Amino acid sequence: MHRLPALLIPFVLLPMASLAQQTHSVTGQVRYLDRMAMPDDAVVLVEVIGADGRMVSETRLPTNGQQVPVPFAVDVPIDEDAVIRAGITLGAELVWLGDPEPLTDAPVDLMLRRYQPVGFNATFRCGDRIVRTGYAEEALVMDTGDVRVILQAVATASGARYDSLDDPGTFFWNRGENALISVADVELAECHVALPPVSGPYVARGNEPFWTATVTGGELAVTRPGMDDLVYPVTDAGLQGDGAIFVTANSSASLLRENRICHDTMSGMPFPETATLTLGADVVTGCGGDSRDLLTGRTWVVSRIGGDDVAQDVGITLAFDNAGRVAGAGGCNQWFAGYDLTGEGLRIGQVGATMMACADPLMDHERRFFAALDLVSGFTVDDTGSLVLLGTDGPLIAAQAADDGSAP
Repeated sequence: MHRLPALLIPFVLLPMASLAQQTHSVTGQVRYLDRMAMPDDAVVLVEVIGADGRMVSETRLPTNGQQVPVPFAVDVPIDEDAVIRAGITLGAELVWLGDPEPLTDAPVDLMLRRYQPVGFNATFRCGDRIVRTGYAEEALVMDTGDVRVILQAVATASGARYDSLDDPGTFFWNRGENALISVADVELAECHVALPPVSGPYVARGNEPFWTATVTGGELAVTRPGMDDLVYPVTDAGLQGDGAIFVTANSSASLLRENRICHDTMSGMPFPETATLTLGADVVTGCGGDSRDLLTGRTWVVSRIGGDDVAQDVGITLAFDNAGRVAGAGGCNQWFAGYDLTGEGLRIGQVGATMMACADPLMDHERRFFAALDLVSGFTVDDTGSLVLLGTDGPLIAAQAADDGSAP
């Protein structure tokens, strides 16, 4: 496996491309807005990165007590298609980091922000605002798109609360799938989970060309048939649209997660997210997350069996768990079964049920429901959010998430 070196980590030396004979000097300054003095041993790093991700040139400037702004000059080959980026390190720790900026003939002002090596693991929608949260050691990092703040845990009687030590009007109060968020004494609209936390590795995949991208342990690993595997260190997690984007060390690879149902182009299997992988100039789209998440975590109320509507008060329900079990009410009896979810589809095993007898209309619904379960070979989630269980000849059962707090 080919492992790409980390960006702006002082003890890892990236390979330098051979400089052309003709170069010009790019000048500018590096600064940040934090009201924090740099220690005497801080080092300013300025890197020029080519469009293909290679290191073109760099300069390392020991500050020796000097404070920002720190001027710099770095030689760059003439007509090089590249970007410039800066950071500040203390020993082996990257403390401030800036975004890549285009090269210009004029002096470059490189603005840095406090660096938090965190992969954001939950996204909340607050009205028309998106807020992402993640953990860095004992602290919570909250990114509202306008500001990124570091919050500390405080005692609370319910949920989990994190407050800003500098601004009592800024806090994050998590209450399961919901959250109460305030920024500088401005309380946001009620917040709900838009993208659930990822338990274990996050996996995205696509077809034509085939690819798989896995984010885990601060790394983005990419595999493609017939090509070398690549592993990129994740150095920043930005925000774009409704999803989280993981930007790698050399700024040439990223994975964007969007909270939109995606269907595999070959099997038709639905996934909870649409994923876009960028590798240099190549951009491919596929599906991300675990299909099981579309089934579990809620109770489904059957509204249609075959071509016939089913009244909600009949009370036919399904609830899938993460251990391969599905159960519910058949309208008369309680029922249960196992289920298998593979890359090819969904299968429901033999149904077991209690032995109560009910009026004929209820028993008829129940018998048709159990017969339909036996024919299930796949599923989808339509544009309205309804679960549709499919057979080889089309839809068998349609159901809506119960409005009882069981749906995320």
